[in-house]
Amino acid sequence: MALAAVLVLARSDPPPLQAAPVPATAASSYADAVARAAPSVLRVFGQRYGAPGEAPPPPSNGAIPGLSRGSAVLVSDDGLLVTSGHLVAGADAIGVQVPDRRILDAELLGIDAPTDLAVLRIDEAPGPGIDVGEPAALRPGDVVLAIGNPFGLDQTVSFGIVSALGRSELGLTEIEGFIQTDAAINPGNSGGALIDTRGRLVGINTAIMSDSGYSEGVAFAIPADRVMRVVAAIAQGGNVERGWIGIGARTLEPGLAERFGVRAPRGVFVSRVLPESPAAAAGLRTGDVIVAAGGEPVLTSPALREAVIAAGAGGSIELAVWRGSEQLTAKVRTGLRPTTEHTAAERVANRGCRDAAGC
Repeated sequence: MALAAVLVLARSDPPPLQAAPVPATAASSYADAVARAAPSVLRVFGQRYGAPGEAPPPPSNGAIPGLSRGSAVLVSDDGLLVTSGHLVAGADAIGVQVPDRRILDAELLGIDAPTDLAVLRIDEAPGPGIDVGEPAALRPGDVVLAIGNPFGLDQTVSFGIVSALGRSELGLTEIEGFIQTDAAINPGNSGGALIDTRGRLVGINTAIMSDSGYSEGVAFAIPADRVMRVVAAIAQGGNVERGWIGIGARTLEPGLAERFGVRAPRGVFVSRVLPESPAAAAGLRTGDVIVAAGGEPVLTSPALREAVIAAGAGGSIELAVWRGSEQLTAKVRTGLRPTTEHTAAERVANRGCRDAAGC
């Protein structure tokens, strides 16, 4: 290789000219994408009146006591909307402001606590539902835009990229797998739209990671394909039924493997098995390491949870398990995942809920 380099450098005639590759450039404007999506992003209000005779809390920083404000996305032509569950949980009245400034009463069809999503219905849709894109096709570096109502400012658009995909084990919700973006997300953006450059919904903005409580460039959105499955289930039956086997599970890490003398190099460590659960009936034990589910490797506890959920309630799933130096196969009949009342704030304060909820 060194000789070849010397020979090239010693040529007397210059090399032929070649056009340099043209780097991809960002569009000069995303106004068309915003124009397609923005009419479907509305303001949502949740009002809590408190118990009869209970004195309302004093106003704070100009806020109206008991009133939460955020964003919602119209996802169907007949008035179905999706928003963040924490905005409307416990609300005595819910209102949605449509583009002509009217506030319409909204019916709460249901809240899916594991994803912190709520589905609403209004009788008079202000227009067609937003087009839904393909979050599975996103790549880190793709341009995305957030549309919402931060600090009460209507139809605010922020610009960023996809920072990462499949973010899990954050303790924000039971079921995660978020799109991470650096598009500015602030209070009031919750429940709003994350769109691609064609104006299609790719996520519902749900949370930020911040010491200040305001945007610091790390925000999370629920992928639109998961959102639409929740919408369909709640619109049809009022809740989402998911598979469950009744274990606490943790991603196997070197320190954990060394502590418990686990020989499996990677997988999901079973930290507990609930009595009388499907896992207990199948013979799973605390200390087992699950390395595959349904014939597919599972390397993280979120991946195992997704496999169990996909099996559905009343289905079955075959697990490949290491128990010490022995390899076993367990066929587990899935049950119905119990509902939980943990709020997002409680999960952040107590990361142990992540393990307790299990799979």
